[in-house]
Amino acid sequence: MTTSARTFGRTQERPKTGCPFADRVSGMETPMLTDMVGAMFHLEHLVEVVGTPEQELAAYTGPKTAEHHREYVLSTAARIRRAVDRLTAPYETAADSGTTTADDTAA
Repeated sequence: MTTSARTFGRTQERPKTGCPFADRVSGMETPMLTDMVGAMFHLEHLVEVVGTPEQELAAYTGPKTAEHHREYVLSTAARIRRAVDRLTAPYETAADSGTTTADDTAA
């Protein structure tokens, strides 16, 4: 394993990521899992603080229509779902086929 920023260094002196969740992580997780949980942290926080669609629309610095904003939100959410599906597909396939994964053998 490398000690790149992508793996958060895996040392006592791990760099700060700017993400409150990732900065609390013990380093026991894989980089992918840490990133997924960090993204979840941000999305859960967003659900708590997001305003109405009208307030979101007013936050644009340039002119946008309500329909353009709606399409952007929905297409971005679909993109997030596709990325999560791609990340989890190998694990779901392993569970369906009865094969073991690294997580199964580590226990």
